[in-house]
Amino acid sequence: MLDFRLETFLDLCHSKSYTKTAGNLHITQPAVSQHIRYLEQYYGVKLILYQNHQFSLTPEGTYLFKEISELRIRSQEIRDNVQNLSSIPNIPVIRIGTNPTIGEFILPRLISAYTQKHPDRRISSSIGSSEQLEQQLLQGEIDFCITDCFDLCPEMAHRLFRREPVCCVCNSTHPLAGQSVSLSRLQAENIVYREKDSHAYDILKNAFTRLGYDLDTFNISLETGSMYSCIQYLKNSQSISFLYRCAVEESLGNNDLALIHVKEYNEAEDFYCVYPGTLKAPDVPWDFLEFCLTQQML
Repeated sequence: MLDFRLETFLDLCHSKSYTKTAGNLHITQPAVSQHIRYLEQYYGVKLILYQNHQFSLTPEGTYLFKEISELRIRSQEIRDNVQNLSSIPNIPVIRIGTNPTIGEFILPRLISAYTQKHPDRRISSSIGSSEQLEQQLLQGEIDFCITDCFDLCPEMAHRLFRREPVCCVCNSTHPLAGQSVSLSRLQAENIVYREKDSHAYDILKNAFTRLGYDLDTFNISLETGSMYSCIQYLKNSQSISFLYRCAVEESLGNNDLALIHVKEYNEAEDFYCVYPGTLKAPDVPWDFLEFCLTQQML
């Protein structure tokens, strides 16, 4: 359990706003300022700079942010260990958080392969947004996460998990199935995709922008909450979509969906494992993390 003033400092480092931190912690904005002043007096250094309405950390503040983040996670681990001392048998639990793509299409296979080798291990996995995964990591509720957001928890360690191609797909009966076309040709097609406030939408929009197109000028006829929903809709419509290859691999193999080869489009997205510096061998979570990374290279 950290000192409440350190908790204020950590929240402020993430929100970059005294007003937001006050709301998050249910305290007043002057109280937030008082907590920061106390810490700066205690450590004898300036921790935060706020100039021209821009929030930034001093080098000392950056160092404290990283160290306190790991200390909070370690504090959570100690609490869990104390609570589990009386648990018999003591079965290690590996806690993983992922975004929907990895959680739905990649992680189940990895967990199955791992538990066959280690039947005495327990795995708890959860799927959430980048914001949810970040909070779970910071609170020590998960051991590591797999995400396509590289800037998630910059104070923690990041390792490349896999690079996933993004492909254009459609129903196997669609006139463009198996065809090679230009991206401009697809402006006449109905596109089903993730909602506009999603990270997936931002990724696709940025890719189109790099190629000189505006995604908002294309006809997105349906916005849905997950790639799984996109796939089910494509199987029963004449729409198209841009989805991760891992998400459509099975449907392509079953001939439920087919590729559309877009001449100028050759995009891929990187997924990363994000974990605190306290996670290291011979920890059980580290063992599973290394197993996952090894499997991705096979």
